[in-house]
Amino acid sequence: MKPHKDPTCGVCATNPFERNHYFYGKQFTVRDLVQEQSYFNDKRHLINRMILGWGVVCGLDVTWHEKTGRLMVSPGMAIDCCGREIIVCDNKCVPIDDDDDDCCKKPEKPREGKYVLCLEYEECHAEPINLPAASCDENEKTEYNRTREGFKFHLKRWDDACPKEPHEVHCPSDRKHPVTKDDPRSDCKSEDIHHYLCHKLRHCHHECKDCDCVVLATIIFEPQKPRDEGTKSSYKQQHQTDEQTGENPTPPKIDSCTNRKLVYNNQLLYDLMYCYHGDLPHIVDFSWRPLVYPKREIAFDDFLQMIQRGVTVYFDQPLEASSLNEHTFMLCYLYRETGTFVARADWIKDELDSPNSELLADTRYEPGVNVEVVLRGSRIWSTKGKSLDGEYLADKLPTGNGTQGGDFVDWFRVMPSEPKRPKGRSLEGQF
Repeated sequence: MKPHKDPTCGVCATNPFERNHYFYGKQFTVRDLVQEQSYFNDKRHLINRMILGWGVVCGLDVTWHEKTGRLMVSPGMAIDCCGREIIVCDNKCVPIDDDDDDCCKKPEKPREGKYVLCLEYEECHAEPINLPAASCDENEKTEYNRTREGFKFHLKRWDDACPKEPHEVHCPSDRKHPVTKDDPRSDCKSEDIHHYLCHKLRHCHHECKDCDCVVLATIIFEPQKPRDEGTKSSYKQQHQTDEQTGENPTPPKIDSCTNRKLVYNNQLLYDLMYCYHGDLPHIVDFSWRPLVYPKREIAFDDFLQMIQRGVTVYFDQPLEASSLNEHTFMLCYLYRETGTFVARADWIKDELDSPNSELLADTRYEPGVNVEVVLRGSRIWSTKGKSLDGEYLADKLPTGNGTQGGDFVDWFRVMPSEPKRPKGRSLEGQF
């Protein structure tokens, strides 16, 4: 099966999957038992990386520990690019100087510039067992009874880090173009979501071709003041020196979000959907529906009675009363000469109760006048703070397309019930 040290983990990075076939008299060898573990582990890793994705699952926050002059990583879980689970169960201090006592590396110049803190999968042997000499081998030897799965932290220079930035996602909206007089592109057709996803899945892309580093944070190390003339001190040396003077070294700048790769688990996806789409208020009915549907027409006398009683919209959740006002809930009629007007009480008295009503009398162009009802969904919200999902799609109730906001728009035509009478005063302005 695929060796762990190989960071290239595509869909076919493993050999064809084989599992043990059992039969009476089968002799088990080390190869058989290793194959038994590899079959299940490699399949789980394949599902992890190709379906769940890889990156930080939860936790693993990176902060600066001033007392020790080290980075501090909180407990958490990650999946590396090969689909292997990495679990950190305790707070871990990560030294940043190569001459730190916890490191067995040769001292080098202090770190300066931009780095990333990587979390990497690591295995080690555990439970050593001394085996006696056997057969032709006269020497005793040591084997290990367990393989322990673990992790290690690695500070890499920014130029060597992978991936450098979260990859850009091209959405179907990238086909949109500005409207011009010479190039209307009337034959341009938007790609539906099924075909978009179909094209996206034609190839099995995998991003960790050159690096299996799970980036936890981007860290910028500022130059430290010289400890001796011509010599820059490490963070640990600077910390020890400044403890005597009462000063603190300049801590590095830590960004544990921008370049961190995330795994969107089911709970996180649910939370995102709930925040932006879940538990939204909708319009479930309105008082003019029985009167105007299905023709979308109403006689003038019926319209007059409806306006006098009041126009009502019914919601499936309590709404914030202040969000329903003359700016968000509007009933208008469209009149050819004087524009759009809001039906206020004084207008109802002067225009609908008057024998000289323009709505009733004017049939110069075509019988009736269009009335429009508009609710501004983005400015109307429930007592829970969720905006009205108001889109009235294909004349179906409840309203909504699963997102907050969207205007509810409906209309009908008021038909004259009497012959045209002499026209009274013209209505100007907005009411």
